[in-house]
Amino acid sequence: HLEKVLPDYDMVLVTDFGHGMITPKVIDLLCEKAKFLAVNAQTNSANTGYNLITKYPRADYVCIDEPEARLALHDKVSSIEEIIKKLGDEVKAKRVTITRGNNGCLVYTPGKGTYKVPVFTNRVVDTVGAGDAFLSITSPCVAMGVPMDQVGFIGNAAGAMKVQIVGNRSSIDKVPLQKFITTLMK
Repeated sequence: HLEKVLPDYDMVLVTDFGHGMITPKVIDLLCEKAKFLAVNAQTNSANTGYNLITKYPRADYVCIDEPEARLALHDKVSSIEEIIKKLGDEVKAKRVTITRGNNGCLVYTPGKGTYKVPVFTNRVVDTVGAGDAFLSITSPCVAMGVPMDQVGFIGNAAGAMKVQIVGNRSSIDKVPLQKFITTLMK
């Protein structure tokens, strides 16, 4: 089925939670056939060390958190700037974001370098879903060619809004996000 439908899509967004549904065969197919492949491979207590982003030999965009990036590279001491560059090389990613919780995010494009983007709130109610909100808004931005410093800004705006919502009670809607971004730019 994937082989048949992949050519019909401009972007494929993979959220790999490590439950085994995304097999090596599926990964190979996605890496080979997707026009634009955005990937997030999450590490959690059920898959620690077994669901690393490095199982993807190619991605146009990788978005993971700092502990996941360090685990994938087996490196807890290098600077975050070194980590993001090594990660980009390892998975042949054209663009990479490492989210860092209250430290904002770091975005990277080979040949253009890194940008640090701060957080936009100090009011945190619940962090559940903040990374997912970041990924879901930044992936299409990257696919459209938005510069990475702006991608990080937009993603952190979505994340700032999401951490003020308990659990998954509601999602981030377009108009409130646009208003929040406009307010930040003033």
